[in-house]
Amino acid sequence: MFLYEYEGKFLFQRLGIPTPPGKVANNLEEAVKIADEIGYPVVLKPQIIGGRRGRAGAIRFAENQQELRTNFEELSNLIIHGKKVEKILIEKKINIKHEYYVSFLLDFSHAKPVLIFSSEGGIEIEEIAAKYPQKLVTLYLNPEGDLQPYTIYSSLNRVGIFGDNAKKFIPIIMKLWELFSEYELILAEINPLAETPEGELVALDARIIADDNAEFRQSYIKEFKASRGGLESVEYKAKEKGLSFVVIDEEGDIGIIGNGAGLTLATVDIVRLLGGKPANFLDVGGGASAERIRNAVQTLLLMKNLKKIFVNIFGGITRCDEVAKGLVRALEELNLKVPMIVRLTGTLEDEGRRILREVGIEAYNQMLEAARKVVMG
Repeated sequence: MFLYEYEGKFLFQRLGIPTPPGKVANNLEEAVKIADEIGYPVVLKPQIIGGRRGRAGAIRFAENQQELRTNFEELSNLIIHGKKVEKILIEKKINIKHEYYVSFLLDFSHAKPVLIFSSEGGIEIEEIAAKYPQKLVTLYLNPEGDLQPYTIYSSLNRVGIFGDNAKKFIPIIMKLWELFSEYELILAEINPLAETPEGELVALDARIIADDNAEFRQSYIKEFKASRGGLESVEYKAKEKGLSFVVIDEEGDIGIIGNGAGLTLATVDIVRLLGGKPANFLDVGGGASAERIRNAVQTLLLMKNLKKIFVNIFGGITRCDEVAKGLVRALEELNLKVPMIVRLTGTLEDEGRRILREVGIEAYNQMLEAARKVVMG
């Protein structure tokens, strides 16, 4: 799970890693209020999953309220990495003397965590490695051992940082290691770690990847998933209802419901192969009840661009009559306006077809035939 910058900085603050004063704004009114509280000049940073916002012209500065308003409105209309900007982090602008890079990364090829530090920051680590290899140090760590301050000090010496200058990095790097270990992260990166003219160190960015497999132990993963707005929150809430739901294309116009991961993926593929635009993957699982089917349709309706819904069910332990009852409930309770094309075969399929026929839905027997109807009409 990739965290947004503001979520990563929330974790930083828990561990005492210094970050600039700031908050996330969902609208212009909130942005103005935040900027007035922390004082100008401020930085406006769109919250997206992924980096290189600066190169996309998406990091803006404001010296006053008028500049804030202009920049906020422009950023709110941006599409970055295929995503529309919905939240913008407003932070106090920090004076920078020098930028550094530091991260802990789980290296799967070595099955070990690795510390990476560079005396040059602010650019991608691949560029640092290519342009300034002499300024980059990597240190593989014992996953069951503790990182010691003297080990960090020695690593900093290798890139030309000595004495008291090296010592001031140790607390932040130790706290980042604590975060990486205790929160079961795959990546914990600060880039840049800025040094101010007064000699203070501040984390200007936070790039965090959490391990979804640790969700049952790490409550913060659930909290972040549940608190995110839009379709990310929908994915998490769908999971709580027993549905495997993943957004494939927010601009897709064909909603997909299947039972079993293989069949559902095949449904997505055949729709795309025939020239359609599948919007999602939604697997109701084996033995789906009428209630779960109804919830699946309700989940799909949260996607605003849908023009059709394709329900593809092969009943084994899943009973076709239960599927049909769930679809009828969706029609009646959700005021469904989107056309629904159904392929239904397997256990109790005759009864399922009869139930659907009573509400005007003729279920298909063949997957390809149904898919053509969905895409081509």
